[in-house]
Amino acid sequence: MSLEGHQTVSRKRSAHLKENAVGFLESLESIYQQHFSFKKISEVKETFKANNFLKQNAVVIDALNASQDVVVQALDNISDIEDYIMLHIPQMEDGNNFGVAVQLAALKQLKDSSESLSKGLNDLSKYYSDRADAMDKLGLSSESSSKVQKEENDGTDAKIIITKETKICEGQQEFHRVEAVYAVDTKYYAIAKRTLRAVKSAYISNLDFLFKNAEKIEKPKGDNDGGSRFTSYY
Repeated sequence: MSLEGHQTVSRKRSAHLKENAVGFLESLESIYQQHFSFKKISEVKETFKANNFLKQNAVVIDALNASQDVVVQALDNISDIEDYIMLHIPQMEDGNNFGVAVQLAALKQLKDSSESLSKGLNDLSKYYSDRADAMDKLGLSSESSSKVQKEENDGTDAKIIITKETKICEGQQEFHRVEAVYAVDTKYYAIAKRTLRAVKSAYISNLDFLFKNAEKIEKPKGDNDGGSRFTSYY
């Protein structure tokens, strides 16, 4: 695909993002209400304990999945906007480069948002390993099986008898170990909530910057600039 072709694609994607910006923000609010309805973090932990979510916490897993999906979508959208701006930066010339400076400032803000959201995505991915470590120290009941082979001889024939033995080890669920598991769940529930709110804030702040500086981003060299028509979309 030619450079002009990439510019056309980036323009269409930018237009699509603008048209769906309100819908995306509304979906974030819907996801927030669905997964993060607790008012206090202490209520979160007590609810987990009351429902005996020790072996597996579906509430946290669902919240993590929802936040991760939103972050990845936001990162894709940011990348599309970055492509659009980068493909419409004019040739640098002596003087009258303020518009280009605005474009570069927009790219810097988008880059900062992308890095922050990527860090949040990385933080969310640590949940399972942290919870596994807490579970290993918990000492849940376990069951193990083994086969025992024994030979019997009645004086005439020899017989081999195989029996199965099952051993159950009753775990000692010490109070603080149990609390540690629920603490991990509560921590990552809070991280998922924070990450979702960070996506919304980043989305609003970046769109606000683009709206307020649309003219300079569209025509960085002024009215005589023959560049793209950013304001057609933002």
